[in-house]
This record gives sequence, structure tokens and C-alpha cells, in this order.
Amino acid sequence: MVNGFFLESTINLSGGEALVRIGSEGLRWYEDIFGLRPRYAWCIDTCGVHDQMAQIVKGLGMEAFIYTRKNPTGKTIYWTISPDGSRILTLCPGHYSEASSIYESKEVLTDMELDGLESQFAAKERITPEGASILILGGGGDYSLAPPVKSYPTALLLQWQQAGIRRKIRFTTLSKYVDTILPRIQSGVIEIPTHQGGTAYDFDAFWMDTPKIKTLYRSCEQGLQAAEALATIASLSGHYSYPSQSLYELWVLMFLNMDRNTLWESAGGMVFVSDKSWEVQDRFNWVKRSTAQVQSSALKSLTVAGEQATVFHPLNWHRNDPIILKLAPDKVIEGALCELLPDGRILCSVPMASTSIHSLKLVQGAPQKPKTLGLANKIETSLYTMTLDVKTGAIASLISRKSGREFLGSQANTIVAERPKKKANDPADVLPPIPEQNKIATSSDEPSTIEVHKGTLSTTIVVTGKFYGGGILRRVIRLYEAYPRIDFETELNDIPDYTMVYAHFPLANDVDEVMRGVPFGFSHAAWSKPNPNLHGWAGGIVPAVRWSAYATTDRGGVALLDRGLTGRELNGREASIYLLNAEDKYEGYDNPWLTGKGRHVLEYALLPHETSWEGARVPHTAWEYNLAPAMLDGCAGFKSQSYLETSGNVIVESLRRQGNHMILRFAEAFGIAGEARVKLSLPHKSAAITDLVGNVVTNLPSDADLRFAIQPQQIVTMYFETESAVEEEILVTAWDKFAPQQKLEALHAYSPNIVGHPPVGS
Repeated sequence: MVNGFFLESTINLSGGEALVRIGSEGLRWYEDIFGLRPRYAWCIDTCGVHDQMAQIVKGLGMEAFIYTRKNPTGKTIYWTISPDGSRILTLCPGHYSEASSIYESKEVLTDMELDGLESQFAAKERITPEGASILILGGGGDYSLAPPVKSYPTALLLQWQQAGIRRKIRFTTLSKYVDTILPRIQSGVIEIPTHQGGTAYDFDAFWMDTPKIKTLYRSCEQGLQAAEALATIASLSGHYSYPSQSLYELWVLMFLNMDRNTLWESAGGMVFVSDKSWEVQDRFNWVKRSTAQVQSSALKSLTVAGEQATVFHPLNWHRNDPIILKLAPDKVIEGALCELLPDGRILCSVPMASTSIHSLKLVQGAPQKPKTLGLANKIETSLYTMTLDVKTGAIASLISRKSGREFLGSQANTIVAERPKKKANDPADVLPPIPEQNKIATSSDEPSTIEVHKGTLSTTIVVTGKFYGGGILRRVIRLYEAYPRIDFETELNDIPDYTMVYAHFPLANDVDEVMRGVPFGFSHAAWSKPNPNLHGWAGGIVPAVRWSAYATTDRGGVALLDRGLTGRELNGREASIYLLNAEDKYEGYDNPWLTGKGRHVLEYALLPHETSWEGARVPHTAWEYNLAPAMLDGCAGFKSQSYLETSGNVIVESLRRQGNHMILRFAEAFGIAGEARVKLSLPHKSAAITDLVGNVVTNLPSDADLRFAIQPQQIVTMYFETESAVEEEILVTAWDKFAPQQKLEALHAYSPNIVGHPPVGS
């Protein structure tokens, strides 16, 4: 079993917990079903590697990481090191299906073709560390099949020996190769390079294709994490049975939707929406519905019936950002500001303690209505003065009220449509960065109308005009009176085929450093001047998880936050967040999730800051932007309670139960070594720090308030023993229970002639 993951997923687009769980649950599944434990992370179809992969693979107990594309070292074998110091043997030999003539030819190879193989081997020798055998991942294209010549490879080896004096070749398993070279590497006989940080990226269209699926994945993933934490609290604090089986099954469905082609959105439309086939949308709907049920039932178990509301705040820090809550039309929260937004939603200011459950007293009343100011080109809050271009709706200036600092260099939140100067074979796979694009339209080409609605908590600006293709372009900008984040909502309509759209944010000062979120951490790169201590990658189009930040030369800077808009690019001082890569078809197939037709609402945010990005707590603010509290109506009042407190330098992604323990997982957030503090106010006995699969690394004292050293971006897993155990999960071995009844026929259908790479639809 070559791969320890449940399936070969994209490693760049999920959150950290999903990526760790697809590894830990994959290992458990293989062990239980096959009685074998895979030794490797087989990630051959990645399009770039982020900085935390060495730590994740090492923490899962795997022995090596195998991928292809964007090798930064020039050698096929090297060590990869994550920011915390974790090191993993890495194999990156080239393409994932080489020596293709062996696996594609329908006839026995000729002497000339054998000579061609020898030329391939000679080229590989130059990039293989001295003393190591050449490594080739043999195959014929994607989803490598067995050689058409049925006597191969045995007959090939006989041919090879008869053709004269040639190097020795061997068809073998990855384990035998690693077992041969690793002792010689460890003893120093074979010297290999070391690489810190991530790599470059390619197939860049994958980072901006179909924000719908990336947004759905993000919301389902984080909703599931919150449901696990709430179920943990309820099962140890009230009369609630922890739903182990249901939560495990929801993660398995998320693993399926984490498949690389699915989350890249590089597939035909039936993969995502189909009347006959069990598809991506079915799985997301199952997860959303079941997660909501877990959250609701867990909250109900902690309360009794009444006329108040209960909210669960899952994040491990005090929260005071304005949040949108669903309140009855004639109700408001006593003692809290509640404001009616122009779109009918209700914005509330409700401070919440770390990982806490709060009782909200509802009283008769109506939320405050904002004043409509009509056209206004200058907007002021307690934090900012924003100036609008009244003709185009772009942001002409954004100045700090405290210091007078200008954050923007020129018109910002301009929406731009472009096309590559040279069209790729399939633009849903490959798109070049902005300097290699032709600009075909901007939001400044047409006049816009502007409305301003000013309330106590926020000011909402609505800019309406037309955009490329003739559809309506609607831009909503929301500034908060006392909170630094600025929210954007851009509505695109009927964008023509083969059009890339992004939002443009020129900055006022040069950028020294660039940070962007990756699973369980971040990439940190130098920009305007070299810094050998920063090993991240920032060039071209890059994937980001929740946030990217740009530290400027005069201290401070800005961050761009997202809820599933994963593509970012920086050119000089000009930061861009990709909104949509509009392609009507993929490989000839219609794809309703990929096309620009219809209405598309894209959400993102700007976080200006005059302190460092760490001082502005950019990663924490990005989590707040993504994860709203869970709410339940019809409850009696009770005393609010916090269940988990931590130091401010960590972000918790998982609190759950398994067997007779709770599992708490978090990561250091700022890339700075220091001390972590954890206080878990739930019944437990002993505590320990483990690796990602539960092997004990350090036993901890039984103190309620635990403190220990933590390394930069270290992922920490803690096990807390409990008095009782939860039910053991039954592994998923069939999909029938999850599929709609009318789709079972297609689910059970089998076509033995469909093998290898799926056909194209043209």
C-alpha cells in the first residue's frame, strides 16, 4: 500500500485539520481493512508543496514524501524541513509516469526504442545524488495502466540484457527502493540536499476555478470542526451522547470532496451536479444538514426550553467583531447593538469569551435602521477615512484616522477582466500571471451609481454598474465603526467564456514581506529585498487558505481575507485576489459550476494595520471572518461559560472525542518560538502531547493550567483521558446509505471497459 492518505487529495486548498485527518483516517482504514500500514505520503499529482507538509507527513508517522513538479533542489532525493524543524525524506524524481514507451507501446520495443530508454536513464543520472540508484516512476499517462504487451516487464528485462552491455534495471516497489537508499543516506554515504519552505506552483487555474466549491468546502469543513467541539462539550457537560459514527462519516464524505480534481474543479459537470449520479453537491448537502443537526441537538442538551437564545463561539480567543445573527423580526438582544443591514440581515455586537456558550436575552424591539445618505464620496468611521471615486465606485483613498497613514496607492477594489496573451490548451487548467495577460475590461470603464447607508455599527456602500459582457456589477463595501476589518461583496453576472476576473488593491508603500495561509500554518517570503531567513514562496499566482498579508516598508500593511477565493498574486506593490476563472466547459464537457454564466457573489475582506501583522492578529481575524457562532432559539437563560482558554499565540482547529480521551489540536500562529498555555475546563484525568496519530510524545502533569514550549508553526496534538469512552466508529466500506435512492442504480453500475484517464467530452 503505497499511499497513507485516504485518497490522493489536493494538499493546498483545505484547512489543516482536514489534511491531517485524511492522513490519520487513511492510515487507520488501510490497517483495519488490509492489515497493512502504508509507509508513505504518495502525492505525485500536486501542483506545488506548502511549507507544512514535512511536519504533517512526519507527524503521521510516515517515512517519506513523494511528489512531482517544481523540484526546488535539482536533485531527485532531498530532505524537506518545515518551520518547526520537522524533517522528512523527499523523493521528487520528475514526472509521475515516465519510461512511457514500456507502458504504452502495443508491440515489443525495438532496439532503437530501447536506446531511447537508455537516453532517459542517462538524463536522470545527472539529477540523482551520487551513489543512489536512479528512480523512475514508471507509467503511461495519468492513472497508469499495465503494459499492453502482456509479457512485460519480464520480456523487457530479457531484451535489455540481450542488447549488449547496459546498466542494470529493476522493476520494484517504493519500499524496496527506500529501504536500499535510506540507510546509506543516514550514514552519510549518499549526500542529499536540504530544502526549507515550500515550492513554486503550476496549473495555476486550479487556485481560482469555481469559488463555489472552495467556499462550500471551507464552510462545511469549519462547520464540522465546530460541531465536533460542541458535541464534545455537550457530552461531557450534559446529557448528550457523542455521535462518533455520524461525525466520522461526515469526515469521510469531506475526504471524497477533497479529491484533487474535485477541489481543483477540474472535471466535467456531472461530477458536481447530476440527476443520476451521486455527486459532490449531494455530499456537501449531507454534511451541511448533518452538521446543523449535531450543533442543534448538542446545544439543546445543554439548555431547557424558554424564550431566549444560545450561541456557541468555537474559537479559542475573546471575540468582539460584529456578527450576523438570525433573529426573529420583532426581537433584539438586550444590552447589545443590533443593526438592520440594507440586505435585511441583522448585524449584532456581542462580545464572547474563548470557546464559550452564551445565553442571549431576547426582548421585544426592532434593530436600528441605518440612515440612507445617498451619494457620498467621503466616508468616515472612528478608524478610517475612505474616499470613493464617484464615477467608478473604486476606493480612491483609505487613511487611518489615528495616524493619517494612507494604505492604498491608487484606485482599489477595481474589478478587472483579462485573458492570456497566449491561450492555453485548456484555460481551466493553466493560466499565466497578470503580466502575461491582456486587460480587456475594468469596472472603471462604465459609470456607476453609489448609495451609502450609515448605521451605529457599520457603514454600507453599494456601488452598481455594468461590467464586461453587459451584466450587472454590484459591489458592496462595509466598514465597521469600531472594528478594523473592511468587508467586500462583489456580484458578477454573465461573464463571457474564457475570462479571468480579479479585484485589484494597489498599496501605498513597497512590500517587504509576504505571508499567506497554508494548512495549519503560513508561508513567509521576502519580497522587495532578499532575506535568507524567509523560505516561503510568493511569486506568480499562489494558493492561500483564509488569508494573505503584505508587510510594507514603513511597518504595518494590509491583509486580504477570503472565504474560498484561494488565488492570490502580487506584482510590485499591487496585490490581487482572484474572483472567477470563467470557462464554459472543461475538457469539452459543460460545467455549470465553472461557467461565468448567471450570478456569482464573491466575498473577501481587507484588514489594514499599522502594527505588525502579528500584532494585528491577521490569522485570527481570518478565522473570525470565516466562522460565525452557532445559534439556537427557544432556550431558557443560563450563566455563560468558557470551556477552553489558551495563550494568544495558538489557533485551535480541533476539539473532539475518540475512545476514552479528548483530542485537542492547534498550531503556533506567528512563526515564533515561545510558550503555549492550555486550560481545558472539561472533566478529564491525565494529559499528554502526542503525534498526529496518537502516539505519546510527552506526558504532562495533571495541572488544570498547562504550559509548555512550542516551536514556530508547530502543530500540537494533546490527548486528555476521560472517565467514559465513546462508541467506536465502524469504518465506511460502502456508499449506499449516503446516496439518494434514485442514484443507487448509477452508483452500482460497473463498466469494465472504462479504465485509466476519463475520456474528454469533445
